[in-house]
Amino acid sequence: MREMTRIYKNRQQYLLMMLIAIFSFSACKKVEHGLDEAILSFDNSTPSTALIGSKVKVGLLANNVSSIQLSLVPAAGGESVYSATIENPGNNYILEHEIEVPADEAWIGDFLLRATAAGGQAAEKTRAITFTEGDPVFYLVGGSTSAGWEPSAGIPMKVYTTGDDDTSKDKFEIFVYLVAGDGGFKFLPTTAGWDGALGLASPGVLTAVDGADNVTVEEDGFYRLRVDREALTYEAVKTTWGIIGDATPGGWDNDTDMTFEGGKGSYTWTITTNLTAGELKFRANDAWEINLGGTESNLTQDGGNLPIADAGNYTITLTVSPQGYTTRISKN
Repeated sequence: MREMTRIYKNRQQYLLMMLIAIFSFSACKKVEHGLDEAILSFDNSTPSTALIGSKVKVGLLANNVSSIQLSLVPAAGGESVYSATIENPGNNYILEHEIEVPADEAWIGDFLLRATAAGGQAAEKTRAITFTEGDPVFYLVGGSTSAGWEPSAGIPMKVYTTGDDDTSKDKFEIFVYLVAGDGGFKFLPTTAGWDGALGLASPGVLTAVDGADNVTVEEDGFYRLRVDREALTYEAVKTTWGIIGDATPGGWDNDTDMTFEGGKGSYTWTITTNLTAGELKFRANDAWEINLGGTESNLTQDGGNLPIADAGNYTITLTVSPQGYTTRISKN
């Protein structure tokens, strides 16, 4: 709340500075202007870069502007790829507008975001913005998940590859707690609605046919879900996690099991145990097919071993969430 207040005050201060600058300039030119002068500008919250397939929030500062025409045109010239009218009958000073950028390669490149005061008011501003291609996102929804059946609450899945030679961006995965009941789940290419939803054709196989059955699992648990949207296949592997390594009680031969905390919406595994100086990693199901290593702030599949400098009693937390895979290793 403090951060929001600070941003709001900064915007108000910025607008006030604009007003002072205009009136000061007018005084120097000895031209009389009143508060009826139209003022329009982009504020600093409007980004200069964005990914295709994302949502862009445009911030505007205005005075005595009842309507704004917003458009997006290629910097090199050409037809507008986006336009919208923002009505401002209450003469609000701070305005926001959201552009849902399609995952369309035609949007990749440099553009100009143009805001024009409608109705003959002499005010127009432009702002450069560059759209680039990033990793696409797929989403998980359903009663068996924490998202429920509202597409806008879809849980994002990450792109994964099967090796250095795999350059496709059609494979997605997520680690998530699922329950066997509550109606199952489906996969979505967007959080805007149900268009393109993938449901069950047969075990392991998906279909985009409207009204397809929901995908289900046989028992509650923490799963690795994988989807190939090109091949229309999926995989659900129930996982339990542990630590392994010469720093752990089981060495490199046996996992020391961790405990899952929570249910739907939880992504955390913990353990408190004695460690020796050495190294450790995380792995699922007592096998190396699914294992995580690297650094505490960035764990990846097949990542490096994590060092343990001193022997002692430790509490270890593993978080495998849609936002990233991290750990916290704390000596008690």
